[in-house]
Amino acid sequence: MNDDVQKTGQRRISSRGRVMAVPAGLAIAAAGSLGLRGESASAQDTTTVRLTGAPSSGAEQTLLEQVLKEAETAAGVKISFEPVPSEYITKLQTDIAAGSVADVFYLDSMPAPDFMANETLLAIDDLMAQSGVKAEDFYPGLIASFQYGGKTYGLPKDWSSLAMVYNSTNLTDAGITAAPTTWDELRAAGQTLLDKTGSPRIMIPPSLDRYLPFHYAAGALVISEDGTQIAIDSPEAETALNFYYGLYKDGLAITPADAGAGWPGDGIAKDLADIVFEGNWMFPFLAENAPDLKFGISEMPSGPVGKATLAFTVSYSIYAGTKIPDQAWSVVNYLTGPDGMATWTSLGLAMPSRPALADAWLAKFPEREPFLKSGDYARGWQLGVGGEAFNNDANAELQNLFAGGQDVKTTLANIANAAKNRIQLMPATPVASS
Repeated sequence: MNDDVQKTGQRRISSRGRVMAVPAGLAIAAAGSLGLRGESASAQDTTTVRLTGAPSSGAEQTLLEQVLKEAETAAGVKISFEPVPSEYITKLQTDIAAGSVADVFYLDSMPAPDFMANETLLAIDDLMAQSGVKAEDFYPGLIASFQYGGKTYGLPKDWSSLAMVYNSTNLTDAGITAAPTTWDELRAAGQTLLDKTGSPRIMIPPSLDRYLPFHYAAGALVISEDGTQIAIDSPEAETALNFYYGLYKDGLAITPADAGAGWPGDGIAKDLADIVFEGNWMFPFLAENAPDLKFGISEMPSGPVGKATLAFTVSYSIYAGTKIPDQAWSVVNYLTGPDGMATWTSLGLAMPSRPALADAWLAKFPEREPFLKSGDYARGWQLGVGGEAFNNDANAELQNLFAGGQDVKTTLANIANAAKNRIQLMPATPVASS
């Protein structure tokens, strides 16, 4: 599944919330048949647009194929869909290097800055203007993930956030009458569940994309708000990591690997955990793998400075070397437009990235409201150019911490050094002399 949207620019999602933009320094920081780009697909000279992506499930691919048929009619093109079931980013990079990449492709927000900085994506601002599409049509924190150097290199097709998913039956049986809303309540619930069952019932992985909501909820940052300094090893970060890792160290939480689960969603489905922190992709997964499970959803528990979560998003982007930019844009425009996006998000796998569609989506999926409400404070899952490599380094350090190989202070120091080595910071803006 695509985990997945991750401060200054803000905009309301109706009356329910907004997704916050990343710092300015970071923001700039098998269905169809294969066909050659630009080659005539029929006697009527209909252009074929190649599109590649990594659907997370069969249900997602089936729905995508439906939307692509609609897009073909709306855009007046043929679409050759080329799914990549594994190692998607590696395949994408290889195809770009070979010049054989599809005209349009999925691009996750985390590695997006690397692609934008390498000039492998087509800037679409002029095409957007010609079609009447505005950046303001999307949540600012989402579209900012695909902007660099003042230009736009993709439009967010959807988004997901993290929330707390819990086994309602097991919490009630343990005497927990309400879902935890704060760190203190979460820890107390973990202790109650441990006392009741004799085993840890919170499941947390040693990974940056599940730790960061706690990091931000403590008031910590990864990069300073102006984008010029690494700030991940602050006292606030130590508070956050001591809490997150402390759940595991004190026997209140378990990792998926320790429990024999593939990921936290798998853990709750197999009754190996009662509390996990995941996205709204949990709904179709649990419907298929644990149809009788009674579960609830709450926003992430508040930390010392309040609520925090991550917002994950993926764009449709266009290859800079495409020979059919107008036709490729027509596909992207439909898929990220009101009609295409409404159909695409109708499965409930992800939320619409257009605020105008939020109310209709929520009317269909009212139980998912905690995910949508988090748009008021969600931070984008992106760390600028070099962020993808830093994420890998940080995960290795967190895994070492959970394995007992180092303490929290050492872990944060190592993560900060990795960030300094990997992430390309924006230079400070000179102060004009008077």
